[in-house]
Amino acid sequence: MRISLETERHRLYPPSIADVEARLTMDRDPEVMRFLLRPIPEDIDWHRSDVRKKILEPESPTSAFWHIEEKGAPGFIGCCGLFPLEDSGMIELGYRFIRRVWGRGVATEVAAAVLDYGFEHLELDQIVAVTDPRNLASQRVLQKIGLSAAGVHRHYGQDVSVFVCLRTDHLAAQTGSA
Repeated sequence: MRISLETERHRLYPPSIADVEARLTMDRDPEVMRFLLRPIPEDIDWHRSDVRKKILEPESPTSAFWHIEEKGAPGFIGCCGLFPLEDSGMIELGYRFIRRVWGRGVATEVAAAVLDYGFEHLELDQIVAVTDPRNLASQRVLQKIGLSAAGVHRHYGQDVSVFVCLRTDHLAAQTGSA
């Protein structure tokens, strides 16, 4: 069942076919995609079809994915979700946003809400995130929301910085008993 979430300033809603073109535009921005670990296909028609297929397919019991908009200013500004980290058995937190909202705390606010959802509603024991080692801005976001650096590992065919948060640590931090 796909649900919506809200933060103070944003609405996270189930991906919509209506957002496909906006998402493709975001995915074609070289600055947005600079540190993406999985390359976006060059064939725009294939990519459009792939995005549509992913929007329409049901989520697994351990994944969730949202499109994001600002409250009071409807329109796609990015995406965030939880999904399997390639054949690892771990669940990964991932996000990306259009450039005009960078530097405004959007990633931190939205990723924190998705992290909460993963631990509280999906009852995941651990959530990981991986970044290009040069993506310091994303690493700061992950640390702000409670993930800890866990070294460099190989995923997506490259060495990536891995960040981890355990459910017990997250819930303890939420209740102030950490």
